[in-house]
Amino acid sequence: MSVNKPNISDLINAYDSILAAHAPVNHSSHAHDAYEVYLLSLVIRAAQAEGATVHFEDNRNKSNPSKLVFRSSPSSIYSKVNSFTHAVITFNGAPLLEAHVGVYVQGLAGVIHECDVAVVDQHEATFCRAHNVHPKKLKVVIAVECKLYKDNLGIKIGREFIGMTTDLGKANRFLFSNSSGPSLEKILVHHDRHRLMGVTPLDPDMESEAISKLRNGFRDYKAKHM
Repeated sequence: MSVNKPNISDLINAYDSILAAHAPVNHSSHAHDAYEVYLLSLVIRAAQAEGATVHFEDNRNKSNPSKLVFRSSPSSIYSKVNSFTHAVITFNGAPLLEAHVGVYVQGLAGVIHECDVAVVDQHEATFCRAHNVHPKKLKVVIAVECKLYKDNLGIKIGREFIGMTTDLGKANRFLFSNSSGPSLEKILVHHDRHRLMGVTPLDPDMESEAISKLRNGFRDYKAKHM
């Protein structure tokens, strides 16, 4: 497939259409950071489509902060260096969830992995902030690896995603990108990994497909808890 790379204004306009209703977003000057926030906004759209309500909190437990600040580099969920914000997702009758950008998660083997976008059980997230530990993989409901590239993706990215999801589990673990690559697609299909290429605000059909995949993850969660 040809690479359809959105510019940073495309990404900001797309996520502002969802997030700015809550508070102004502290925009990054880097497109790859904006792409992660854009995919967070798709997670929120998917949750709302499944009946959730959403509000924001910061890592100091302040609800409805005046500005939404997201990580531009990975850090721990318990970091207090900046007032990073996360979405709180509420489904009636189910435990609360938090959606974060750029947090570390602990895998089955004790290895720490970066999750570009992670939906975490709120009780787990609160425990982690109180005890300075990383969320466990079993408490991560959805994880999204986000890749914004101007060229085709190489097989190395596929191998890295397979390695990560071998440790974190592959259920509701997604690789979303604006780009693709034939070798990448083959290896992910062979290893039965969830992926979707061409996800940008410039392609409403692919955007809708990404939301559909995320909705399935939330449906799984609701089926277990409601």
